Amino acid sequence: MSACLIHDMKNQVAVKAVVKDLVCGMDVETATAAGHSEHKGHTYYFCGVSCKQKFDLNPEQYFDKSSAPAKTCCGCCS
Repeated sequence: MSACLIHDMKNQVAVKAVVKDLVCGMDVETATAAGHSEHKGHTYYFCGVSCKQKFDLNPEQYFDKSSAPAKTCCGCCS
């Protein structure tokens, strides 16, 4: 998902791109994500370094969890 721009007559406002962290299920802004990984031609973003490390060890195990509801911070962001 990429950020899109909304144009009005006076200003340009960037709309935040929010994606799901596949490890913990949190919503993550791509611009401020703690990390990202490339896998099979796609970029995945993470709330914290530990979520990125878990994903990098075995990415395939997280794809069936992508439709899980958003969670509040699980402690993995620190």
